Amino acid sequence: MNEEWFRQMLIDAHNNQRTHMKRIIDGLSEDFMRKEISQGEDFTSIMKLVWHVASAETFWFHKGNHSIGNRIDDSDTQTVLKKIDENTDRIAEVISTCSVEQLRIVPPSPEGGPSVAWALLRTYMHGIYHTGQIAKIRRMIGAPELPFEGVSSWDLAVDSVANLIHGFLHDSIQF
Repeated sequence: MNEEWFRQMLIDAHNNQRTHMKRIIDGLSEDFMRKEISQGEDFTSIMKLVWHVASAETFWFHKGNHSIGNRIDDSDTQTVLKKIDENTDRIAEVISTCSVEQLRIVPPSPEGGPSVAWALLRTYMHGIYHTGQIAKIRRMIGAPELPFEGVSSWDLAVDSVANLIHGFLHDSIQF
């Protein structure tokens, strides 16, 4: 396992998570995206969850001194969806160009961090978690069923982290 392999695996993990999220929200009208399912909570609609995922990505990469852009508000659906796409592109750029030291999984601490690899894995798992919630909300609000897909975008997204762990367990990192 080498540096370029690991960079590509991180990018693939993020892209697979993002592909899955976009599949789950694909074709939803503005009304479905903003339909409130509860009151008195922070993330009460699909749109607010998508915004939250984009904001968390922006926060964690900024915290590690690898800005992927500014935070946005959730007032405009198209702006939020555009931000998701921009984050995807900028995260890939950061992973492709960061120093080798940033590929080590270093959580935030009083001394610094997080590393790029930690921020990616943290936001990847966070995105998978909330995409599951979005899928459930989609059913709860009566949105149209998703068409069948041969190879599940969920499988690809979830298996990405398993593939990374496999690489760590069965090979030694040499970069």
